[in-house]
Amino acid sequence: MRFFLIVMLFFNSSLSAEQQHWQSTDFIVDSFVDIALNNEYTTKTSKVRKWIKPLYYQIDHRTGDKELHQKLTQTHLAHLASITGLTILPASIKHPANLKIIFSSEKNLRQELQHDFLIDDMQQIESLARNGVCLANFSVGSGSNITKAIVIIPVDRARANAKLLSCIVEELTQALGLPNDSDKVFPSIFNDKSKDDYLSGLDMILLKALYHPSITPGMNTKQVRKQLKYLLDSPEFQQLIIDAELDVRQQGLYTLLN
Repeated sequence: MRFFLIVMLFFNSSLSAEQQHWQSTDFIVDSFVDIALNNEYTTKTSKVRKWIKPLYYQIDHRTGDKELHQKLTQTHLAHLASITGLTILPASIKHPANLKIIFSSEKNLRQELQHDFLIDDMQQIESLARNGVCLANFSVGSGSNITKAIVIIPVDRARANAKLLSCIVEELTQALGLPNDSDKVFPSIFNDKSKDDYLSGLDMILLKALYHPSITPGMNTKQVRKQLKYLLDSPEFQQLIIDAELDVRQQGLYTLLN
């Protein structure tokens, strides 16, 4: 079993999000390949990774503001479930957690990287602890299906960088199988140079594409490009692309702005 690490890094620059450019089929295909098949900490290209079973989440509160963190997390998870069609529910005795979300503090981060992420390389731990704002990893089985994921959000560090909301949105979304960040993909939560705290229309389309039945775990880059081009050019997806920016703003954390 392999695991993939996802980290939100410190970054202070910003890009102004353009409108419409992302709606082209070629741009979406390139963005999907960049975000879904590439990884932050290796140049090796992966195959499609996605959940094929329900997600059962456990929120571990190791710091204050439990009610706020619970509300933000559950609201975003419900939005992700709506977009992808995945079953995402609280864990129970019958259904143990395969998604663990830890709200903690900066002082505990090194210990949590050891005990929760199971990293034993002290140099890697030190690098992640110094440079990461918030972190996530997921494990995949032999068929490239995601089997479990863990998210760690050091709340004090996230707040100090005005990233609490974007940490919740980005890390939970990436844990569904979109693990990479890229300056080429915008407007998007997957672009560390942007100030996007909420899902964009492009992010919604990437999620819709990943969880369409025709995109299966284990697909390679060539297979993805061929199938995705066919899928995105369909009347159904062309309409989704047109409506995406409006649709994504009518659910999830956007509703808390009203």
